[in-house]
Amino acid sequence: MDLKLIFSLIQTFLALAFVLGLAYVVLRFGKKVTNGNTTYVRIIEKTMLTNQSFLAVIKVGEDYHLASVTSGEVKILKDLNKEEIEEVLEEKQRKLEENPLANLWKMRKDSE
Repeated sequence: MDLKLIFSLIQTFLALAFVLGLAYVVLRFGKKVTNGNTTYVRIIEKTMLTNQSFLAVIKVGEDYHLASVTSGEVKILKDLNKEEIEEVLEEKQRKLEENPLANLWKMRKDSE
């Protein structure tokens, strides 16, 4: 084989290894940075309607909204009552704390 061809192949494989390594680092550690609860806009809960659309309860600042999310657009369908949503979230948290299996699952998710 030609020496230039061998050098080009080695250079290509090194570049591929670098790109794959960089993608791994971004996917592994970038997720933890953006998953914090200190963001201004958060998806509280979502329910899939089809494989390309879902309904979501979104918290923007102190306000809650019901949104329809598809591959092409996001629409706010309704403003939600803050007290009612927080009551539901507290009830959900209480049930989670009462269920020991759910606590194990939650601890596993928190450690990731």
